Amino acid sequence: MGFVLAVLGIVLVAITPNPPETAQHWIQIVAGASLTAFLTTYAGWHEVARLRLQGRPTLLLRWLQRRRVAVGVAVGLAVALALGVPPAWDLARGVSMGIAGCAPVTQLRMVADPETVTTARGLADSYEQWTATDNHHCPTVDVYVYSGAGDEIRERVAKGTGWLDESTALRDIGPQPDVWLAATSHELADLPQPTAQGSAIAEVTPVAVSPVVLAVPDAVAAREKYEHSRWADLYRRLTDEDVDVVRADPDSTQLGLLATALLYGVPGQDGAASPQQLPPAEVEHRIAAALDRGGFPLTDTPGLLCRHRTLGAQAAVIASEQQIVRFNLGEPLGSSCLSGTDRPGRLTALYPTDTRALDHQFVRLAWSDPPQEQAAARFGAWLRSDPGREAIVGTGLRPVGPYTVGPTLTTVGIDPGAVPATEPIPPGQWGRTAAAHDVAQRRGRVLFALDTSGSMATEAPEGRRADFAVAAVLAALGGMGPGDEFGLWFFPDAPGTGHVEAVPLGSSGPDRLAAARQALAGVRPAGNTPLFRTMTDGAAALGPADPGRVDAVVVLTDGEDTSSGLTADAVSASLAGSGVRLVVVTIGEIRCSDPGLVAITTATAGECRDADLSNLSTVLRTAIAGLWGGR
Repeated sequence: MGFVLAVLGIVLVAITPNPPETAQHWIQIVAGASLTAFLTTYAGWHEVARLRLQGRPTLLLRWLQRRRVAVGVAVGLAVALALGVPPAWDLARGVSMGIAGCAPVTQLRMVADPETVTTARGLADSYEQWTATDNHHCPTVDVYVYSGAGDEIRERVAKGTGWLDESTALRDIGPQPDVWLAATSHELADLPQPTAQGSAIAEVTPVAVSPVVLAVPDAVAAREKYEHSRWADLYRRLTDEDVDVVRADPDSTQLGLLATALLYGVPGQDGAASPQQLPPAEVEHRIAAALDRGGFPLTDTPGLLCRHRTLGAQAAVIASEQQIVRFNLGEPLGSSCLSGTDRPGRLTALYPTDTRALDHQFVRLAWSDPPQEQAAARFGAWLRSDPGREAIVGTGLRPVGPYTVGPTLTTVGIDPGAVPATEPIPPGQWGRTAAAHDVAQRRGRVLFALDTSGSMATEAPEGRRADFAVAAVLAALGGMGPGDEFGLWFFPDAPGTGHVEAVPLGSSGPDRLAAARQALAGVRPAGNTPLFRTMTDGAAALGPADPGRVDAVVVLTDGEDTSSGLTADAVSASLAGSGVRLVVVTIGEIRCSDPGLVAITTATAGECRDADLSNLSTVLRTAIAGLWGGR
């Protein structure tokens, strides 16, 4: 009997996860180990006692030598230890953490596209706080969330080889992720599924949805009722009434592409398109005019809503329900648009009868090391639990499955009872939409101005600023269409007050791209920063505005103007109304919170985005994706 119990104790320890994850696991380990140790010790002690005390056993020894008594003592001791050790251990850990600080945590890396990264950070923060609840206020995981271009993430996941070219991947995207928060299931459509051999995807979990809505100013919503309208009918009706409607760039955002599919027309259940359906060319013409009139940048939805908030615009915006919740609550919309504004405004969400939803997917990747693999699995399980679903509602999303509508989803202007169409966008519709948009959109004429001043030689742990900037510009040039034009300038020139024309404005042919690569390879940082002079000269070089073309100066810089002899106000005044958009990407000491950059980019319907060396390529590509066209 004692032998069986001892073996049972060993089995109890063997089946417990290592390291233990719950109090029950600790009870199993302590009870099993204590029971086995006691019975093993007792067996040896019993034999020694029998040999040494033959002929003079005491009454106590006789009593203890009885097997039933020994087993009872063993069980009692095991139970006492099992119940007493976990709280004592927890108390000791609490005292230790109070003195020495929190224990090291598991590092988890999570990637999301730029439009979804704010949501990913909110969920990661909630999860970290939840893990600290029963751990003496010390989280057990540290989730590093960063943004990456969706096409690059999909490409590497499709190959299944991870970040083999570590230096290039780290520069172009970021560290190898353990988790990917995809904005839609469409992003996973052509990827090897978890059941496929060699798949980089270990698990896919749908976690949340957010309907695509047409958010209109209250004054527009109050005119008359717009219920029971399809997207094509509602869009044509509003734009015919001179209501500007803007939409995110479909080349770089899943929401923009989904919105474009809805505007171009997804056949209803009867297979017929709406009789009010506009052709893609007319849709793009109306959207381009609305963007230009309203001073909106060609960017993602957070960028559009940010400009809407800044200007107090009266345009309608195609967005997700979640983004309108955040807008109406005055919450941050993205990394470059924080909360707080003198013109908060409010938008009312309209839900066309044929609308669809973004369906966020929690993707656990198979190439992670065991500690990260376990931490990612626990994160995914938490998102499906009640605390995780509450956190999802707190971000303005609707969790998958039944949930309680909290105060976030009852924000004024939102209808939590609205139900989007359940049938997905047909797989082929996504490709057809992208192809039609490429044909219908305006071509681009873009002048790149790269800061090559002395500060760009600054060395960081990741490498030299100039090297990252050169790689980012090269990657950005890869997004051009055959009808687009580009030029490349460096600043400063030799006197330090102007620019050097490395590649003149012209077509996007292979010879000119080769010339750009050669010029970028020869960059040697030195000199001052004539930032404002380069902006005004660049805008002048683009020539007269053309309604069928997007003109833009894209500036990548790491410092304030030092040698132009111009002020930001002078630049804003000279460029306002020119039709040239100023797009600025910053690294280093200067940031987009600089009042001069805010004034210039706002006056020119451009935008400013802050970047670090680790995400510079992604930020630049996202910032200029809407400038290219001309397929």
